[in-house]
Amino acid sequence: MLSILEQLQQTNPSAEIWWDSSPLDFPRWRGAFLDRAPDETAHGRWAAQLDRFLLPGRPTGSLVRGVTTNPSLVAKSVLAAPDLWAAEIREQIRCQKSPGIEETFSLLYQEAVSRAAAAMLPMWQETDGRYGWVSGQLDPRHMFDAGRMLDQALRLARTAPNLMVKVPGTREGYEVVRELVARGISVNSTLSYTVPQFVTCARAVRAGLAQARRQGVDTSRWRAVFTHMIGRFGSQGDLEAEAATRGIALSPTEVRWAEIAVAKRIHRMIQEDGIPVKMLLSSLEADDPDRGMTSLSMHLEQSAGGAVAYTCKPQFIADIMRRDGEFRGFDPRAIDRDVPPAVLEKLMRLPSFHRAITPHGMAPEEFASYGSFVTTYSEVIRNTRRLIDFVAHQLELSPPREDALLVTGSLG
Repeated sequence: MLSILEQLQQTNPSAEIWWDSSPLDFPRWRGAFLDRAPDETAHGRWAAQLDRFLLPGRPTGSLVRGVTTNPSLVAKSVLAAPDLWAAEIREQIRCQKSPGIEETFSLLYQEAVSRAAAAMLPMWQETDGRYGWVSGQLDPRHMFDAGRMLDQALRLARTAPNLMVKVPGTREGYEVVRELVARGISVNSTLSYTVPQFVTCARAVRAGLAQARRQGVDTSRWRAVFTHMIGRFGSQGDLEAEAATRGIALSPTEVRWAEIAVAKRIHRMIQEDGIPVKMLLSSLEADDPDRGMTSLSMHLEQSAGGAVAYTCKPQFIADIMRRDGEFRGFDPRAIDRDVPPAVLEKLMRLPSFHRAITPHGMAPEEFASYGSFVTTYSEVIRNTRRLIDFVAHQLELSPPREDALLVTGSLG
């Protein structure tokens, strides 16, 4: 029996399923998920599906074709195995002449991304760079500093040939996208929620490719994806608040339609204009029947049939697998079907949606003040600080270095 995600992938040969975590976390998650199976029948069905899920060494047999990471996911992975990573931090401290929190954090983050890339490298090599990419995100604390982002991006890109640099959707971020593409470096534009961000990203990619061609840069193994954080677009509450102010009744299903409308518009622009960027849907959600929603996941069902990549968090995979008995199949032309006109008319009365769906609804300098961006940025910064504090604590626990004492003359 094919899983829901396997059925989704079959709706379009260009559809891709990605894993939204380190591939090194998959075996532990798989075991924990199967341990919670309600009976032997479910256990057997799920085990068979997961046996086909993530196989980096067997590209033709693996459902997953790429991996996304970010500071929040790296922090979660590290803090889930503190003893393992504490040993790694101690080794990095030992190798530094003057150990510090920032340098150690940078080395730790790069090592975590490097291990993920190494795990997926066989797939990348076997498919000649088509699949097996791993996204490594830039430090979110620098997302308004193009120079610092570019420096870090170039360091990350040297980590592995299958490393795709994940750049935030700020005005400065799109400047970095253009510079990286011009160097033939693959990119993932993230913290993205709106059509204006996609328009700016597409412009940056095309300018970078034109420069690469002029300079004779090889782009044969280059890829670009635009991460539409679909579930975060409607979850932060602006749409409901604006509807309430205007006396508009907005249901959870209509909020989902708002998220899907943006995705459909972006996909249509890519197809009609031949833009060399693939839409990557993230922050996918299962729908809640207790809130009157009748779909298992509108995010999947209303985008089926598209040339779309879907990066799936472990929790989302667990949610849809547990409810697979509710699923009734995909419409392979769903991506091209319009949002119900009455719903779209209602949504267009909401300023946040109007700005998000209109190609020039926002200037690039406004992207970072958009509601979904602000709430996600706050979360990413918080998780980055948690990881930095873990590094700081390991430095506190490290014994004094003898060579440092000799330099200061403390041994007298």
